[in-house]
Amino acid sequence: MAINIFTPELLERHFSKNEWKKGTRIFQSQGVKTCALDGETIRGVVSSERANQSSYLTRLVFEGKNGDIASFCDCYIGRDCKHGAALAQSFIHQHFDPNSTASPEKVIEKWLNRFQAQPTRYQPNNLQKSLLYFLKPNSYIDDDYFTLSIKSARSKVNGGWSQTLSTEHSASSLINSAYANNDDVAILTELMRTNQFGDNIKYFDLFEQIIKTNRCFWQTSYNLDEAITLGAPLEAQWQWQALGNHLHTLKLVFNQPTTNILIVKAQPLCYYDEEQNCFGKINTNTQCDFEADLLNSPIFEEDKLPWVMNKLSMSLGDAVQRLPKPKTEFSQELTKPEVYLHFSTPSKSNPETGYVKVNFSYQGSLVNPHDKNVTVSPDNISTGKVKLYRDLAFEQSVVDKLTSLKFSVQPEPKRYTFTNEDYLNKNKTPKFSMLMQGRFFWQALVHQEVPLLKDLGWHISFADNFYYKALSTDSIFDAEVIETDDHDFFSLGLNLTVDGKKMPAFPILLGAIEQLPKSALLDKEKEQLIAPESLIYVDLDNGDFVALRYKSVQPLLKQFIELFMPNALNSDGTLKLSRFQGHQTLSMLDDQGMIATGTSKLRSLADKLRDFQQVTTVPVPKGLNATLRTYQHQGLNWLQFLREYQLNGILADDMGLGKTIQALAHLLIEKQQGRLTKPVLIVAPTSVIFNWANEIEKFTPQLSYQVLHGSKRQQHFNCLDRNDGEEPVDIIITSYALIIKDLDLYREQPFYYLILDEAHYIKNTKTQLYQAFLLLKAQHKLCLTGTPMENHLGEFWAQFNFLLPGFLGGQRQFTKLFRTPIEKHADHDRKQLLNQRIKPFILRRTKDKIATELPPKTEIIQKLRIEGKQAELYESVRLAMDSRLKDIIAEKGLKRSQIEVLDALLKLRQVCNHPKLLALEGAKKVNQSAKLDYLMETLPEQIDEGRRILIFSQFTSMLSLIEEALIDAGIGHVKLTGSTTKRQEVVDKFQRGDVPVFLISLRAGGVGLNLTAADTVIHFDPWWNPAVENQATDRAHRIGQNKPVFVYKYIIENSIEEKIQRIQQNKAELAKALLSEEVSDNKLSLTDDILTSLLAPLE
Repeated sequence: MAINIFTPELLERHFSKNEWKKGTRIFQSQGVKTCALDGETIRGVVSSERANQSSYLTRLVFEGKNGDIASFCDCYIGRDCKHGAALAQSFIHQHFDPNSTASPEKVIEKWLNRFQAQPTRYQPNNLQKSLLYFLKPNSYIDDDYFTLSIKSARSKVNGGWSQTLSTEHSASSLINSAYANNDDVAILTELMRTNQFGDNIKYFDLFEQIIKTNRCFWQTSYNLDEAITLGAPLEAQWQWQALGNHLHTLKLVFNQPTTNILIVKAQPLCYYDEEQNCFGKINTNTQCDFEADLLNSPIFEEDKLPWVMNKLSMSLGDAVQRLPKPKTEFSQELTKPEVYLHFSTPSKSNPETGYVKVNFSYQGSLVNPHDKNVTVSPDNISTGKVKLYRDLAFEQSVVDKLTSLKFSVQPEPKRYTFTNEDYLNKNKTPKFSMLMQGRFFWQALVHQEVPLLKDLGWHISFADNFYYKALSTDSIFDAEVIETDDHDFFSLGLNLTVDGKKMPAFPILLGAIEQLPKSALLDKEKEQLIAPESLIYVDLDNGDFVALRYKSVQPLLKQFIELFMPNALNSDGTLKLSRFQGHQTLSMLDDQGMIATGTSKLRSLADKLRDFQQVTTVPVPKGLNATLRTYQHQGLNWLQFLREYQLNGILADDMGLGKTIQALAHLLIEKQQGRLTKPVLIVAPTSVIFNWANEIEKFTPQLSYQVLHGSKRQQHFNCLDRNDGEEPVDIIITSYALIIKDLDLYREQPFYYLILDEAHYIKNTKTQLYQAFLLLKAQHKLCLTGTPMENHLGEFWAQFNFLLPGFLGGQRQFTKLFRTPIEKHADHDRKQLLNQRIKPFILRRTKDKIATELPPKTEIIQKLRIEGKQAELYESVRLAMDSRLKDIIAEKGLKRSQIEVLDALLKLRQVCNHPKLLALEGAKKVNQSAKLDYLMETLPEQIDEGRRILIFSQFTSMLSLIEEALIDAGIGHVKLTGSTTKRQEVVDKFQRGDVPVFLISLRAGGVGLNLTAADTVIHFDPWWNPAVENQATDRAHRIGQNKPVFVYKYIIENSIEEKIQRIQQNKAELAKALLSEEVSDNKLSLTDDILTSLLAPLE
């Protein structure tokens, strides 16, 4: 119910205390004359508290958007004044208990009570005055308008009214009068609202309301015995009246004879019958809003009547058809002319500006819209009283049509005259021209509009030097593949038939790109605003252009996004593409039904790239001391396929699925078939180089190897090219850390294969390490990684630029065409395009799909709450960092403040682990850690249950604190960090079961280790990148594990660690979407909002 909206609290709260007090005085002095609820508005008439003061229309409006009200008033203040406060208090008095807030039940009860008894209508008595209304013609302006005056008089005992009348009153003063009853207040309110008091009464409805009071009189007689009554409607017709001498006028003629009738100009027309003293409305044959103006019809010469009717049709519309046609001595014809349009573009240097000359031909006589003559005398009519009257409405419609086509009326430049005027017959053409600017509008006119105008029968001509010409095309493309000297690339030519001749289509597509908004082409959401049927006009030479439907070029623009880069085309109009895009290019051409020639070699490769499972199955090499699983055999087939076609790729199987064994089986085939004539260089993290040596000895002992690691590695450098008569080794194993130091050795040596294990180590292209790998020479390259993308798509580009230079374009090109649309705009189409390009060169299988025999893995988010001194320290550090970062970011901007931001976040993460990690004197005194306490409470029980436990942390100092606690508790353990020298001994000790706990630094032991003896993994602290955590977990959950694995992640509730979890989820979903073709809307970037969330206080 609307009453419930306006609660007493809401109404009083809106006004200031001072205005509320003033309103109280007005309300108590009965200054509120009316108060009514109208939907969500309270309306009323309010006066001031002093006598004889003006009254004001006041409104209280509910504003749902903020739960408040707005107060409006006609007084000089205008808003939130004392009158509004008084109206509010009157409303409260009507609907609520004035001393307390009424309950909803009372509100409903009060509302229902209003229906029980209607108030009695006001009845005057001989002791009280009443308001009398007087109507009279407005002799000052127009007798056909009636004006109103109001006076007061006492009623007589025997009926009628006293002849003693008061002076004339204003509506604003009368509305407060004790003489005004409910009907009077309604009339006075309407007079004030429409500003009709003292002026002409314009609406019959108001006349009717006044007359129904039975207190309305004809002022010229002052006969107060008979009030004006309502009469029946009168029927009338508009007719043309001949006055003689070929003069005519328009008159209103009543259907029945009438006398002493005054016509009143109102809506609709009204009458006053002096004899009957009645007032009513007039029904006419037009019933339009302009009838009061028709009463003022002037006298017209006979030959002007068709022109008058023409003009009236433009104003009255269909109503003019109901007017009778005038009868004259002349034979008059309203003739529709023929339309002549002549287009010109005066300057070749500025063809965007041009003109159209407009003329109308009436049986050979030419006029234009500026001609003031309303009649035309055709030259071929020499006798008879025949005149042709111009169809001005039609002429105006022609001008309106041209205006809709972006023409505007302009004077024709004096320096230019039209040269092709033979279409004007022999008549001199009056000058009327319209100007249009804009190449697109001219092209749309020539291509689309001119044929339609010709269909209407309009005569169209062009100046001899008219610039624009639309060429025809069937929008059917054909393609040609051209082999180049550079075997890594090919040239693709597209052709389009234009006016019967074949033309290179890529330059035309470039022209299409220029016509489209660039933001739409690189943003999927904005691209949807372009309708498929939209026309694109592409400039050719010398004003020639071709029109293409967007739907016909959209697939090409999506596929060949290289066109969006500068200098994309070769000099012959072809597009240079990587041969590794051949499968995708030919698939698109086939889907579009395009004929492609010269594709035999490319198609052979493309057919195999589309689905690697169709590549040749190779037998497992003899001497391999392992049985390959089905998916591992498929991986071996894929590696052999890449080698056969001189391709490189990424084997990106999940951690623990046997990437090492697949690579070694592949190398064993290469040796057995005599292709391994140069050494293979395998580069791996320091923690796993000896794991490679063990795997070679175990599975492929036929392959010889040499580990180049440690301070004495130089003595083995001759293994690359032995001078002692022995054969060079098949495989060299070294670490990323030593590549730069030994670069001079490796860059001179050609390798058969260059294999990077944990290839995400080269994700940063700006590092010296990455640049070093680009200098190495290898016939084949292979990346092994379970996490091909950890943070952003730039890491993909880095690996593919190493493997297949030019395949994904340059780094800036890749960022513009792929990374920005996908990461910032969640462009699904661009993501799918990238997925299709890289799919043949990256083989990824996940454990949940392949290794179904693996025992289950259960992840448990263990949320802990810090309290006491640790919580106080966290909050103090957070406040200090928040304040410091705001100052730094204000000075340098967020992008240039990354080091400071990461440092601040690091401190908060350290406090979550243990205050002692923080390099502050005060922090070291806080010996309280919720995580360490929980670990030491639960660890003994887990060990008693026979659990074998891995504990990962990024902070080696945290591992030291945990180690101290384990020693104090007498729990056996081993530890692996970057400083551990005898790594294999530590691993073996845990694997044999000598100790139940293994403390591991995330960086040093997160990859390469096989720890299937463990069945419990504890991540003591979260890392930004979920892939790093998953790699660590998969040290235990991998092939060879036969026990269920439980993964515990310690998270401090409401802290920065919870926010890190959300960022982890975003990164994981982006990588999953790119590699699995699933759709994801995630956008990754460190924004002000994310930073604010990270630095939010504990709840």
